[in-house]
Amino acid sequence: MNWADARQYCRANHTDLATIESSAENSKLNGLVTSDTWIGLNDDSASWRNKMGKDRNSWRWSSTGETSKTGYQNWQAYKPDYYDGLESCAVLLSSGKWDDKDCDTENDFVCYDAPDPQSQKTYVLVKLSKTWSDALAYCRTHHTDLAMIEDAQENEALLNTGRLYQVWIGLYRNPWKWSSNRDSSYRNWKEGQPNNYLGNQHCAFSDVENTWQDASCSEEYPFLCEEVPKIEKTILLKIHTDADLSDPAISNQLLQKISAQLSEKMGRDNLSLKWKIQPQKKEEEKDKAVDQCPAK
Repeated sequence: MNWADARQYCRANHTDLATIESSAENSKLNGLVTSDTWIGLNDDSASWRNKMGKDRNSWRWSSTGETSKTGYQNWQAYKPDYYDGLESCAVLLSSGKWDDKDCDTENDFVCYDAPDPQSQKTYVLVKLSKTWSDALAYCRTHHTDLAMIEDAQENEALLNTGRLYQVWIGLYRNPWKWSSNRDSSYRNWKEGQPNNYLGNQHCAFSDVENTWQDASCSEEYPFLCEEVPKIEKTILLKIHTDADLSDPAISNQLLQKISAQLSEKMGRDNLSLKWKIQPQKKEEEKDKAVDQCPAK
């Protein structure tokens, strides 16, 4: 099956495509994987190409560690493209457009100063060629952070800091996420992988040596599912609202909101919630609690 169909099958019949979180777990594939086999690792381009998404592999700002709050972006045409599977840090070009680059290359960079998050940012061009991570460390030592750009006016302000060719800004992303949405950083890529060949390799498979490679998600391979024991928990909620919670539309809307918040906090997207409403006391039971005068 292709990767998407394999994930659908695993979610319908098991828990999900396999998440591999350690070398010990990866070694369990010995003898089990006899050909190229899909695992649950993917880098869905819909989360980062031509948009500022909200997923684990979406672009985010170093100063907050979070995805964009405004959604502002100013990418150069056909960018970002994650060329050669290496480009996951962003630069500002002299044109004002953004481009993704290999984080280990060296560039000048722009820091910003702001006493607090509500203050207007002051940008400072630093003419020292550094890798993205070294530039980040410099900015955090001498200023507030690498430049964060939240609108067109701030983008223009960076261009006015001085003559620049391409400079690091604080935009970066962590490529690749697990289908299960578990936050594991373990990787076992084959040397030279991932390389995003032809710009279209966004799904991962394990080969017979138990090393991982990227491939087009439309390729058809056997696949590994995982089975995680289901846990049922009861959560007691006290809700203060003027809304009519007996209305199915309102109660369902509230349930979806709670589910989304829990999924984000727990790093899971396969939670299933339902209401369990305590039965109301019968009227005759309520009427028993009456005051009685003592007999004389």
